[in-house]
Amino acid sequence: MKKIKVLFVINKSKSLTKYEKFLEGYPTMGLASLASFLKKRGVEVRVFDANIEREEDLFKFIEDFKPDLIGLSIVSYFYNLAYELIKKIKKNTKIPIVIGGPHISAIRKKVFEEIDIDFAIKGEGEFALYELLKEMRKKNPEFSKIKGLMWKNGNNVIENDDRELIKNLDALPFPKYECFDLTKYAYFYEKKIPIITSRGCPYNCVYCSVRLTHGRSFRPKSPEKVVDEIEYWCKRDRKIFLINDDCFSFDIDRAMKICDLIIKRGLKINFQLYSGLRVDRINKELLEKMKEAGCTFIAYGCESGNEQVLKNIKKGITLDQVRNAIKLTNEVGIANCVYFIIGHPGETYESAMDSIKFAGSLPCGYINFNNLVPFPGSELFEWIEANGKFLTPPESYLSDISFRDEYPIFETKEFPKEDRIKALKKAFDLSQKTIMQFRFGKFKGGIIYLISRNEFMYKIGYRLIIETKIGSKIYDWFSKSSQKAAPVKHLYYKLKAKS
Repeated sequence: MKKIKVLFVINKSKSLTKYEKFLEGYPTMGLASLASFLKKRGVEVRVFDANIEREEDLFKFIEDFKPDLIGLSIVSYFYNLAYELIKKIKKNTKIPIVIGGPHISAIRKKVFEEIDIDFAIKGEGEFALYELLKEMRKKNPEFSKIKGLMWKNGNNVIENDDRELIKNLDALPFPKYECFDLTKYAYFYEKKIPIITSRGCPYNCVYCSVRLTHGRSFRPKSPEKVVDEIEYWCKRDRKIFLINDDCFSFDIDRAMKICDLIIKRGLKINFQLYSGLRVDRINKELLEKMKEAGCTFIAYGCESGNEQVLKNIKKGITLDQVRNAIKLTNEVGIANCVYFIIGHPGETYESAMDSIKFAGSLPCGYINFNNLVPFPGSELFEWIEANGKFLTPPESYLSDISFRDEYPIFETKEFPKEDRIKALKKAFDLSQKTIMQFRFGKFKGGIIYLISRNEFMYKIGYRLIIETKIGSKIYDWFSKSSQKAAPVKHLYYKLKAKS
C-alpha cells in the first residue's frame, strides 16, 4: 500500500508593525510538530509556506506532490488570510481540506459557516489527524468515532466528542523541521531555534485563550527529553534557544533540573524566554541556576500597574512580586523586560496611568506595552459583549488591528475611546524609548528614540534598515557596542532574494 501523503500549507502572515516588509523568523512550530509526529508513523509530509514561497507556485506544488489531504493551522489573528487561501485551494483542486489551530478551538463548528472545508480539528491535533488519515483510506470511513474531529455529513456539520489532552509529552517526537528549508528563515542566520518544553496553563487570566487548545493542566516534558532536544540542535550548530512555554517555571524543581542537565552535559548555549515567566514562580536559586546554564534574557508578564485591575483580570500576582522579580533578576545579571497591556476590564484612564507610572519606575531593561486584543473564546471576549462596546467587529479587528496599534478595539463607560487612545500613545511612547535605549545604549538609543517619534522619519528609517545594504550597515554600527540588538544584514539580502 502506498504511503499516505499530507501537505501542510502555511498562509501568508502580516507584519505586526505598520509596515508590510518582514521576514519570518522561524517555521510554524505547531505544524513542525505535527509533521514529525506523522513522519514517525510512516506518513509522507510536505510543507508549503506562502511566507517564503510564491503563493502562485502552490498549485504546481500540489499537482506534483498529489497529497491525500491538505491541512492548515489557523490562529485568530489575521484568520482572513487563511480563509482567502482556502478559497483558492478549493477553486483549483478537489483534495479534501482539514484545518486546526487556536482559532478553530475557539469557534468550533461555526467555522463551517464561514469557509468551505471538509474537516476541522479542535484541541491538540496529533492523534486526531493521524486517525483521520487512516479512516480516509477505508472504503466506508467512520469519522464519528474520531475524538476531536468536526466534519460534514451531507449538509450537516457533526462535532465529535472532545479528545483527552496528551498526558505524556515525552512520547511525542520533538519538531526537527525536516520538511522546512531553514535557510529561508531569519533565525537560521542567527543560529536560533525555538523550543516548547510544556503545554497547558493552570492560571485564569481573562484575556488568554491558550486553554482552548492546550487546556488548564500543566503537562511538562521531562528534563531529560528537553535537554535531549537542546543537545540535538547543538550538534547541528544551533546555540541560541527561544523557550516559548507559557509556564516554563511553573514546576521550579523541574526548571532547575533542566538547567542542571544543560550544565552537566557541557552544552554551551544561550537561552531566552521572551514568552515570559510569572513573577511568582521564580526565586534567586532558580535564577542563578538559569544564568549558569546560559539564560541571557527573561520577560515577565505584569500586565497592569494597578492592584485592583490585576484582580479584575485574575492575574494572581502583586506589584511587590513584580518589583522583587526584577530586583532578583538584576542581581543575578540576566537582562529582562516587563510586559503590560492597556484596556483591561474595569480599567480607567487613571488606572492606565498607574500602569505607565509603575512601568517607568521599574529598573528593567525595557518596557513593552500592548493594545488589548480580545480573542474569541476568551473570558475577556464574553465580558466585553456583556459590559462594553466593540468599536470594531471581530471579523474586522482580527484582520486589521494588531496589539501594536493605537486604535482601541472596544470601549467602556469608565474608559472611553478617546481616553484609551491617549493612554495607548503615552504607553507606546515609553515602550519605544526604553526599547531603543536597551538595544543601543542610553545615549544612542535616546537619539534614535527622538528621531523615531516623528512618524515620517520612523518610516524612512525602518525602510532604510530593512531594505537597503547601507541601512543595515548603519544599524550594525549603532548596535555594535550592544549585544542586545539582533543583526539585520540577512534581512536585506533575503528580502532582495524574495523580491
